[in-house]
Amino acid sequence: MNKELSHRSHELKALGWNQEDLSRYEDLWDYSQRWGLINLEREDRQFLKKAEKLLPKIQNKKASVKKSIEEKSYYLWLNFYLEEIKIFSESNVPQKQVSVWTLLIEEELKLLKELQPVMGLPDTLKAKNLFVHRKQIIEKAFEEYDAKNNNEPFDFINVFNKSKKDVSKSWKSIIEKNPEANKTFPIVDSNNAEDLRSEINEDLKSFMRGNYPSLKEDL
Repeated sequence: MNKELSHRSHELKALGWNQEDLSRYEDLWDYSQRWGLINLEREDRQFLKKAEKLLPKIQNKKASVKKSIEEKSYYLWLNFYLEEIKIFSESNVPQKQVSVWTLLIEEELKLLKELQPVMGLPDTLKAKNLFVHRKQIIEKAFEEYDAKNNNEPFDFINVFNKSKKDVSKSWKSIIEKNPEANKTFPIVDSNNAEDLRSEINEDLKSFMRGNYPSLKEDL
């Protein structure tokens, strides 16, 4: 018999066993756990084996725990940048101005929680192409939302390379495919921020729904 943490007489009772047999089972089970099944009489061993056959097998494998979207490496990578940009903005971005990158990342994180893509390898491979949309949105911010460059640029590359967080081991810089972005740090007036945020949300949502395999499967 397999070692168990406690007897399972309550399960046998549910199967219709009477109290006399349940008491015998509990006593024999306790004895076998202390001294071993081999030390029981043949009739008692057969009785316990009969009980064991009636009981469902104990699953030894641990149930796999599905990670939440907030625990996925891609989400953590984005959130790392958001935290660093917010720290930078507190000291370097003028009052009543908002970083366009803050809006970009906040909306993507929000959509990840809303749409719940799997963000396994197929999704994250597609996500690497988001640099094109980020670049287009930043250009639109300059053209349509009166964005301007902050006096002090945010160093995306060094902030990432110097990070001691585990996130840096799995991902590369968010501007890896658009290194020119390291030279600019667009900001918009807070009065324009919500309109730009809305447009960012629509653009990213359309991209995610149209490209992430795990979201396509749900359609």
